[in-house]
Amino acid sequence: MESGGESRVDERVKPMAKRHAAAAAALHAKGISTGFLSSLGQRFLRQIYAAIPSCPAGFGYVWEEPDGRILGFIACAESTGRVYKQALVRRGFWMALVLARFVVRPSVVRRLIETLRYSAQVGAKLPPAEVLSIAVAEETRGKGIGKAIIAAAMEAYRRRGIREIKVAVGADNLAANEFYKRSGFVLTLTRQHHGLPMNVYVARLGDSPAAT
Repeated sequence: MESGGESRVDERVKPMAKRHAAAAAALHAKGISTGFLSSLGQRFLRQIYAAIPSCPAGFGYVWEEPDGRILGFIACAESTGRVYKQALVRRGFWMALVLARFVVRPSVVRRLIETLRYSAQVGAKLPPAEVLSIAVAEETRGKGIGKAIIAAAMEAYRRRGIREIKVAVGADNLAANEFYKRSGFVLTLTRQHHGLPMNVYVARLGDSPAAT
């Protein structure tokens, strides 16, 4: 909300840190259960979210209650490809240990390679900056948590000099599609990813409320 021309962020919205990795992984697994990354399990997701805060091209926010509960998170990238590469440098050994059990399953290896190549395949004309994932605890949805953390992420993109961001979401996830539309994203294309239709939205970021 705004007061006196300045934008105020709820004090429960905090930058994502390594200590939030387990909670973010649990929220992802429960709230984005149909995605390929979720199929790799919470141990792998935990490595991803432990790495992102330390990646120069990555960042995120969480909604943290005074008692320490994490009720929502958002993970972001200046460039998805760069974040994946930086995450592999920082947590690649631990990711490999978690993924070792999947090596004998060619379908999983193929989908993993497709995921790593996604940023190059999704479209050269789209902005490289991307909202990688966002999830809110089911029992607290509709209370403004998602709105607050995506607003914080957009402000962080502006500070980094980024004015266009994209997000990809399953075409059949009606609630998520509506959320991004309400947040200012515009449907740009629909493509196949892991054999399923995926909508790609783009948001153009103007000046922040504080700047105007």
